Amino acid sequence: MNYSIKYNIDHIADEYYIMLDKNERDVRRELSEGMKEEKKDWTVSSPSHVVRNGDSYVITVSEQAVNDEKFLSILNKYDTQVKKFVWCYIRFEKPDGSRYWISEEDAVKMKNELENNESIFTVSIDYINDQ
Repeated sequence: MNYSIKYNIDHIADEYYIMLDKNERDVRRELSEGMKEEKKDWTVSSPSHVVRNGDSYVITVSEQAVNDEKFLSILNKYDTQVKKFVWCYIRFEKPDGSRYWISEEDAVKMKNELENNESIFTVSIDYINDQ
């Protein structure tokens, strides 16, 4: 099956993240206290949107935080880095440029295989053909 991949898609809002070990409560506490002190919202994720990746949590971070010296000093203190998401869009194409429609079973199988890769946090399916 032919496909094309577009990456660094610019219509996705969340661009930055930090990854914290599940036991790094001090970092989370200090970030929370710093947000209250600075009256700024550094994280984008509510607890329900934090992605668990093995023993770590992926927390989306606002662009405001990436440019905030206090936020960056807290991360530096705990040797934690801000990273940038790479968003990818994969489109399955026929040679004439039209789309292949894949079955739900195939889409779920691909999703599960991709999410087993430690570099991939989440996969969402844009369209599933109910066959």
